[in-house]
Amino acid sequence: MPSLPFWTVLGILIVPQAPGVIGQDSRDRGNVAEAQSNRYEAISGEPFGVLVTEIPLQPGQDGTLPRILVSDADDRVFYPVVSVKTVEVVVDNQPRRDVRRPGGLIDRVRNALRGEPEKRQMPVAITVAALFRGNQPLELRLSGDINQRLRLKVTPHAPAAHSRAATNWWRMYVERAREDTAESDCPKLVHRYLLSMLARRMGFPTADLDPPDPNDKPQSEMLKTLSLLAGIESLREQTLENVLVNPGQSQGEEEYPLPDAPVWNQSQVPVIQHQVAIESIATRVPPECFYLRFGSFQNYVWFQDFSERFGGDIGQAVLMRGFNHEASARMERMLAAKMTTLAKLFGDRVIRDMAVVGSDLYLKEGASLGVIFHAANVGLLASSIDSDRKSVASGTTDASLSQLTIAGRNVSLLSTPDNRVRSFMVRDGDYLFITTSQHLATRFLQVADGDRALSTIPEFQLARTWMPDSQDYSIFAYLSPQFFHRLVSPQYQIELSRRLEAIAHLEIAEVASRAADAEGHPAMDLAALEQFGFLPPGFDERVDGARVIRIGDEWVDSLRGARGSFLPIADVQLVATSRFEAERYAAVSKYYVEKWRHMDPILIGLRRFQTPGETAETIAIEGYLAPFEPEKYGWIGKQLAAPTPIEIHQPASDKASIQLHVRGDAGLAQANADYYLFAGVKDMLPPDAEETKGLIKTLQALQATPAYLGAWPKPGIVEKLPLGLGIARPDAAGFTRMLAGLWRWEAGDFSVLSFDRSIIEEAIPQLAPVQSADVAQARLQVASLDGTLLAQWINRLWYQRGWQASHANTQLLDTVHQQLKVPQESCMQVTQSILDVKLQCPLGGAYEIQYSGDNSWWTSTAWSKGVLQSDGRYAPPEDYSAPWIQWFRGAKIHVTQQDDSLSVVGNIKLDMPPIDSTKFPTQPSVLPQLDFDIFQLPMKLFGGTASEQKSQSRGF
Repeated sequence: MPSLPFWTVLGILIVPQAPGVIGQDSRDRGNVAEAQSNRYEAISGEPFGVLVTEIPLQPGQDGTLPRILVSDADDRVFYPVVSVKTVEVVVDNQPRRDVRRPGGLIDRVRNALRGEPEKRQMPVAITVAALFRGNQPLELRLSGDINQRLRLKVTPHAPAAHSRAATNWWRMYVERAREDTAESDCPKLVHRYLLSMLARRMGFPTADLDPPDPNDKPQSEMLKTLSLLAGIESLREQTLENVLVNPGQSQGEEEYPLPDAPVWNQSQVPVIQHQVAIESIATRVPPECFYLRFGSFQNYVWFQDFSERFGGDIGQAVLMRGFNHEASARMERMLAAKMTTLAKLFGDRVIRDMAVVGSDLYLKEGASLGVIFHAANVGLLASSIDSDRKSVASGTTDASLSQLTIAGRNVSLLSTPDNRVRSFMVRDGDYLFITTSQHLATRFLQVADGDRALSTIPEFQLARTWMPDSQDYSIFAYLSPQFFHRLVSPQYQIELSRRLEAIAHLEIAEVASRAADAEGHPAMDLAALEQFGFLPPGFDERVDGARVIRIGDEWVDSLRGARGSFLPIADVQLVATSRFEAERYAAVSKYYVEKWRHMDPILIGLRRFQTPGETAETIAIEGYLAPFEPEKYGWIGKQLAAPTPIEIHQPASDKASIQLHVRGDAGLAQANADYYLFAGVKDMLPPDAEETKGLIKTLQALQATPAYLGAWPKPGIVEKLPLGLGIARPDAAGFTRMLAGLWRWEAGDFSVLSFDRSIIEEAIPQLAPVQSADVAQARLQVASLDGTLLAQWINRLWYQRGWQASHANTQLLDTVHQQLKVPQESCMQVTQSILDVKLQCPLGGAYEIQYSGDNSWWTSTAWSKGVLQSDGRYAPPEDYSAPWIQWFRGAKIHVTQQDDSLSVVGNIKLDMPPIDSTKFPTQPSVLPQLDFDIFQLPMKLFGGTASEQKSQSRGF
């Protein structure tokens, strides 16, 4: 006998009065009738009443979940949630056999082997739950994929019924928040705030959006520090959660003096026997700053144009996300130094050299950095920059242009009270320095007056012997030990934690004021927001005395300024700490003193070359970490054997291949001696992940994968398989058929595995150890994937991920519209303001409001191009390509780990589409040809293994 829907039964038990009726959608409110077919409950209470109703869906749905918006006529309904009730429908083309005991052992084994049948969730009903105020009847409107109006009579407060309904509303609310955030890559600020605020006001336990995994291990101090230094989003989310739940957790008086920084050992730098050519601009750089030199203005224009293709974020060249912090634009705004068309055309005539320097790279919050110009015509350059700064001052609200005296020099300061603009301009001879930081301006002048410069430190001079200025790097980056020392200093570590808390406070205040406005309490200050429950008690009590204040329509930090343009860390005066901060930093300092002892400098160089006969250009990449101590990096630094001039020649038909020289006693295999591990992948169309569930299907997917894995000399891994699974007699050609159809070929010291014998047979005549021109332990090569079957698979994965993120963004806009009652046409602007990001469609479309009769909702112009498949998912259109597939034309990377250095060298071929010359006029670049072997550089710099002893024969 079919069971009645849960809420129908509940309505019969709880609501004895005449039932409410679901009326049909009508533009005339007078036509809304009281329902007689569906039950509901709407129980008044404080601080809110609770309503719950279930609505059956019409049969014939296509399997996609409906998108529904909830509103009411009198603006009395708050925090609605819609839950879709589904039934599981089996879509199975495999006939089921009759079994004597369904669900018995034999049946379970058969199902495990053949895999679960394909299933789809078909929506059959929706449950709408919400909070409301008042005792008068409610008129609900559902719009979107379902259009109905409901008139609900309100039942007087009944504690037991109210509690039960509220508990069910809360369960649905938490589940929906987790579902929405699981599909989105945007910050989870709005959902975290709403869950925390509503739990506190409704008396529910705090719900975690990301329940912890009990199997997760605690982070090491190194990973904690790296997370803090990198400002990774997970740490920001964790800080946000801590401030919402325990706003005073890290409080206390600033009663402890600033802890001592770690005592670092001095690196042993070889004595340089000859004069090293150092570029003159390095004589103006403080040693504790990172150094990113472009060499010429034209190189900088190329770098900026390249990043502009991806919204100013090069990371999005590979993977488009649903949002963009627009960090480059933030820095341009803060420095008041935006690139102009005139500068692109004539910059090289007035700028001889330029470099970006700074003490951190926190572009999203407000970095301590600046740009040094070595002018060819300092008068013309200074006049041009002065003119631009005056234009910004006159065209920016609250901006002022003033003169300061720093280190006895006149310094120009262009600024706003919230640090949205903060730009110091310093001049010393032919050098101009524009920076966000007063401390850096001071250090620039101190170096100019004789303090130690980057050009004088031994590590930098040694670096310039490896990567001399004469090699004309398009980009040369040097991160000194002193730069890393400063990042791990108490000032940076403690202030980084404090500014993460400051960001969280500003974000929470922004959403709280929106929530208060939605409930009819506009323009409330923090005290009122806390009094009405929109903020937790003790919200704005912080150890450094900073407060959240309102300037116009914006919440800003009283010490640091506005989000996205915080006072640079270098300019924050930190003189004391709390006990909690001192103890936390002591643990960090102890770890680095005991485990690391000193920091390793990092060198990176990029050079551009013409590819003969092709439109693509080659980017040659060099990266060095020297001096280098593998022990500091744990097991990762102990897996590779000695660098070797021997490499395995692999088939030319491989679309991707890798080979490693592995230590025999490493955790990968535990062999008797070192060996080479290599693998290759052919052009293929791998099965979809959804098609590989079940043991048999997974095995079939592996068997269909055209790839191979090999070793030389054989480390004996197969023979160590349990139950003698790897012991078999090969045929005359050296082939052995193993378990599940896996083929193994042995000849000499080679052993190769593949599910496809023909792949091994093709590889046999081409596999050979050969003498290489360079020494390395790891060699990776990827061919151009454009037009391949593998590219089709990658495109599908990228598109499905982009489809999910694109829809998640519109769900976020729905959340802001529904939960914070922001008008639909304002949701994009308000959401971007709340999150301090730009929302973007990862599929390349534009977000817009789609109108249909009385309905409207946010969509993307890219959605209409997707192809609906039988499984309910969308496939990419024929012309879709993953962003990087369009311009990637191949790469080759070698890694060489010596006793005291780590080198990564390689080249990447790029075929970038030309920039619209009317939008970005630039002078054409004339590139040299790559006429040397870049992979020999580590051997020339650090030496290498001249010969490799042949290892003993073993089994794979």
